[in-house]
Amino acid sequence: MTYYGCVTDGQSSPEDVYRFLKAAMMNVAADRPFRGPANYVHGEWAYRDSSEGTVDMFSGTEIISRAGRDVYELRYSGGRMRGV
Repeated sequence: MTYYGCVTDGQSSPEDVYRFLKAAMMNVAADRPFRGPANYVHGEWAYRDSSEGTVDMFSGTEIISRAGRDVYELRYSGGRMRGV
């Protein structure tokens, strides 16, 4: 899988963003094992992930917002490796 993301808001500390991201990633659904759950909310923090495809070939975007403002974005893609 390839992915790239970063904190997009200069007012949120990377430590806080990644602490919340770690909590969101603990809730991955078995039918969508690409990144985190479709939605996860804790206090003023919200995680949302939209993806398409299957485990054979997929892509998606995850966004974290704090108090209604987007503070982090990540894009990813990947798929099953054959013959390995």
